Amino acid sequence: MRLAADLVWDAAASTCAITFGRLLPTLEVPAIDLAGRTAVVTGANSGIGYSLALSLVSQGATVHLACRSISKGEDAVRRIVQTAGETTSKRIRVVELDTSSLESVRAFPARFRALHNGGIDILIHNAGITSTSADARVTAEGVGTIYATNFLGSHLLTSLLEDQLNEGARVLFTSSMAQYVANWNHLFRMPKMAPSEGESTTSVSDSGFYADTKSFQVGFARLLQERFDRKYPEKRLIAHSFSPGYTMTPILDKITALPFYIDPLFWILKAATALALPVDQGAATGLWLATTLDQNVVGQGMGGAYWDRCVRRKTSADMLSKETLDAAWRIWESDSDANWA
Repeated sequence: MRLAADLVWDAAASTCAITFGRLLPTLEVPAIDLAGRTAVVTGANSGIGYSLALSLVSQGATVHLACRSISKGEDAVRRIVQTAGETTSKRIRVVELDTSSLESVRAFPARFRALHNGGIDILIHNAGITSTSADARVTAEGVGTIYATNFLGSHLLTSLLEDQLNEGARVLFTSSMAQYVANWNHLFRMPKMAPSEGESTTSVSDSGFYADTKSFQVGFARLLQERFDRKYPEKRLIAHSFSPGYTMTPILDKITALPFYIDPLFWILKAATALALPVDQGAATGLWLATTLDQNVVGQGMGGAYWDRCVRRKTSADMLSKETLDAAWRIWESDSDANWA
């Protein structure tokens, strides 16, 4: 009962943060010297990912922008250099990555190693979409597009890069408060989270798939931390997920304009952009998790949590049994053909 009460309280707090976010105190993240650190940020050419990449580069890290579009990634590099200074240009690289394509994900490690022969200190899974067109709800590999883009690609990529994580490395997931309304039954009942041909968009709305994938990130961060603690205790690896809140990013522009009666959540978000936070505030919690020395974040036994405005929160995944989470991991592993040795 206590867990359920805490969950309701934290969900309510997150909802209030969305509604009154612009009235809350500005999050200030202390700058940390990141010289010698290497970061990979997916979806880094705009929005939260771009803000995180800019901040990490500005603090001395070498940052790899993992982007689906090389040209957009290169444009992001130009903007970062213009803001952070010409001297940062040698510490920013663009690597092609389309998280919706498992083939592209499998090709990423070789592309990354061609540019960098060392390990990774910060891996931020940020790439994501809110919706798709009716004729693009399933990828060429037979996977639900939102599922593949927002989660499954990250699951596979983490397995492929796990042995390149340096001691003390951090793996972060840009989740969302939408995880509070997720339905994990979709994962167990819908193969590869892929709607059948001709299936009505009302069976599972885009916002439903989005919420599910955001909750999967939370559950995966928790299970990943358990794996890290079990398999690599001496490396002190850390995994966390976080909510950026309701942030004014390009992802809002990509929400499919569906009527209220079909997808009320996205309709409301699309209509209420005046409530959205500046991008740097949405990225602040992620930046803090990537850089802080706070023992509540990096201390023994403190990993695998979900954070909102730098506060640890209960999640929908906390209500699931260990057996359910382990079963979900097996499905993710099968869907992505990942090899977690």
